[in-house]
Amino acid sequence: MTSSPQKSAFSKHTQEQIQPASTTDTNNDENPYGQMSLTARLLVFLLVPSATGLIGLFSSFLQSTRTPPEGQEPHTIDLDRDFMTPFLLGLAFVIVIGFQTGGFRVAGGMTAMERKFALSWPKAKRVRKVRRERVIVEDENGDLDDDKKDR
Repeated sequence: MTSSPQKSAFSKHTQEQIQPASTTDTNNDENPYGQMSLTARLLVFLLVPSATGLIGLFSSFLQSTRTPPEGQEPHTIDLDRDFMTPFLLGLAFVIVIGFQTGGFRVAGGMTAMERKFALSWPKAKRVRKVRRERVIVEDENGDLDDDKKDR
């Protein structure tokens, strides 16, 4: 009769331990490193490509300020070549990184993410070869002894 109150107290204790662990695992909103906010994602999608495009445009401007050697025409700034190409490459870079990180999510704070592959490869089965040898040894007297290995 004394064991039943102990069991109920133990079961209440285990339920209290299990309950907080399950709520913290499922709720990522409380974790500040769990997921980026929508404004942060928009800033990443706008700032990184815009910065690469502006750097390309600035480098073209610096190239156009140089005096060209004789016989060559001066460098002209082309918005398509100097801004849009680096902008689109930066945008593609941000999109690829977004896909690889699962929408810029960090699982469990600053710990490493578990990789999820697009294709699941079949598991390789390891086959062991067993080699059986039979060694026949002849004594000095001419008697034959059979020794079996790997059995």
